[in-house]
Amino acid sequence: METLTRKEEEVLRLLFKLKRAFVRDIIDAMPGKKPAYTTVSTVIRKLEEKGYVDHEDFGTTYRYFPAISEEDFFQRDIRRVVSDFFNDSHKDLVSHFARNKKLTRADLEDILRMIDEQE
Repeated sequence: METLTRKEEEVLRLLFKLKRAFVRDIIDAMPGKKPAYTTVSTVIRKLEEKGYVDHEDFGTTYRYFPAISEEDFFQRDIRRVVSDFFNDSHKDLVSHFARNKKLTRADLEDILRMIDEQE
């Protein structure tokens, strides 16, 4: 699947929360200053072209919904971060957080326990 712009990601994340929504519902759910209807409509159409969103017809308007699961989207993001910033190494990702004191020894022990339970 194609990568998303920041605005496309924002709209898709809102759609995950809303489950199914008209463009107006998405705009209403946006924090702060509201973008123009046509702006959000264009973003939704781009998401649909990229395969992230689908719609159902309601006469002359559409109600949109995610075409992928939130979990699939999350996994795609994690793969991209690991690939782009950590040379495809999950070990480098974890060590980055350990070096920057974002993970404690207890956190790492919990991760090891999770790995042991998976095997």
